[in-house]
Amino acid sequence: MLAETLIPDSRHKAETVSQGFLKGIPSSSGIAIGNALVIEHESVLSADIMVSMDMTDNECLRFKNAVKQLSEEFEEVIVSSHSLAAGAVAIIDTYNQLINDDFINSKVIQKISEGFLAESAVIREFEYQKNIFRNSKDQILRERVIDLDNIKRRILSALSHHTPDYSTGMGKILVVQTISPTDLVKYKEAGAVGLITEVGGIASHASILARSFEMPAVIGVKDAAKVISNDAGVIIDGFTGLIIYNPDYALSKRYEKRVSEIIEHKNSLGKLAKIKPETIDKIHIRLLANVDRLEDVKSALLLGAEGIGLVRSESLLSNTGKIPDEDIQFGWYREIADRMYPQEVTLRCFDIGSDKFSTGIPLHENNPALGLRGIRYLLYSREIFSSQIRAILRASVNKNVRIMLPMICDVSELLTAKSIIKECMKELEESGVPFDGNIPVGIMIETPSAVVTARNLAKIADFFSIGTNDLTQYTLAADRTNELVTEYYDSFHPSVLKLIEFTCKIAKEAGISVSICGELAGHAAATPLLIGMGVSQLSVPPNLLPELKNRILNLDYSESKKLSEELLEMNNSHDILKILESEQ
Repeated sequence: MLAETLIPDSRHKAETVSQGFLKGIPSSSGIAIGNALVIEHESVLSADIMVSMDMTDNECLRFKNAVKQLSEEFEEVIVSSHSLAAGAVAIIDTYNQLINDDFINSKVIQKISEGFLAESAVIREFEYQKNIFRNSKDQILRERVIDLDNIKRRILSALSHHTPDYSTGMGKILVVQTISPTDLVKYKEAGAVGLITEVGGIASHASILARSFEMPAVIGVKDAAKVISNDAGVIIDGFTGLIIYNPDYALSKRYEKRVSEIIEHKNSLGKLAKIKPETIDKIHIRLLANVDRLEDVKSALLLGAEGIGLVRSESLLSNTGKIPDEDIQFGWYREIADRMYPQEVTLRCFDIGSDKFSTGIPLHENNPALGLRGIRYLLYSREIFSSQIRAILRASVNKNVRIMLPMICDVSELLTAKSIIKECMKELEESGVPFDGNIPVGIMIETPSAVVTARNLAKIADFFSIGTNDLTQYTLAADRTNELVTEYYDSFHPSVLKLIEFTCKIAKEAGISVSICGELAGHAAATPLLIGMGVSQLSVPPNLLPELKNRILNLDYSESKKLSEELLEMNNSHDILKILESEQ
């Protein structure tokens, strides 16, 4: 979202303030101009305040009421906010589960019963839990320290009956150390136009939400809340990670012009919806949409998507917290297929495990990213897998549905999955239920092992879709949800690019299609590189389709091919990105 509130003429402030610059990680693209709302955390209470024993019952009641109030607030945000994508709902739901964690809450009650003030008991228990998470071998648990800190602050605020005045965010750029999902949602709905955080990674909850809101954001800005004064004029450049505070008149006008150009550019892109996406030299690149919910399908059609390249079926789990039965799944899949007909719809089977929904996993996994997830979970939970396959097959009656299997690592997994699909077909056939008997079955290429065995997999799979997020994570051994290794998670790393290029080569040899559905597909700098490597389909969130189509229309395939060959010989992503950004 672009700011409508412009910075006042700073020539009148020249004697009292000076222009300054900060640099952070560009987390959500765009330019935001406004005044800073510096959100300082309340002063930390002591963890040692005691009360008389006759007050402990009242303190316990205060704590329980605070938890109830906070949980109701989170649930209200999920129900009432129409701007939330399924991924954002899942994030807020995760917070709500932590708020209602029986184990942690019982420990807080125990400490209150020992004579601690409710606030002190909360501080003690959450600091204890944070230390456990911080020292865990599980990278995902270590990343959750920030979540626990946010929840602790919100419970303390609820205990003191302090509710932020979200209306103060109107037209403002939020400057915070960290921010909880519900606070970001409410500030955004009140009209906040940008976000600066002191901590966080590109895959942090705040970053994911900012991108879903199209709110320009820069993260990891050290001491931002100390350096930037409240109500100071601020410019966020979400493309480069540059922050300018107290900008001078000339710089303010330059960025105001950029904002106008971006708005004009976006408006002009709306005319491209019905234009075929092909390069200058007439190479057609299919543009598909990633969807999480039914509303996304409408957006995809309006913006000219040629099909759905990825339906994240696990989005069905976000609101209920459980796996829906076959009939509910069928209704959802059929609705998407009908809305898109005759365009193709690719339904990915539940990608469950790791930091996602994990019901049915028999034990705690020390490293869930390398555990029972994706196809492993589905083959372990065959009743769940079979129920989903039957639902997808029933929804395929108009023959515009494809099945995609997540995190395939070797041929045996694909063969086993296809045998289960055949069993489901047989069941439906015997019951007289119509379905597409020739439904295409493809796979996600997300692991180095899948790339290495791609030639054998291509003999069995009907199509490939490269999930660059996980492929990067597993190739570089850098957890994409861990803010401690953000600098190592790099989809432009030469090794990742060479795996993509090799996969495209194998797909072309086998005569099957290959698409990219990870975040790299929508990255502005990546478009010529991916097309030059032989990617024939790109699948992105609907809002990215116009800009992506515009880039394709201005590309020459033969030149992109030469560029990709040159870049694949380079040794580091810095040099690769430098050239790509100069080409834009």
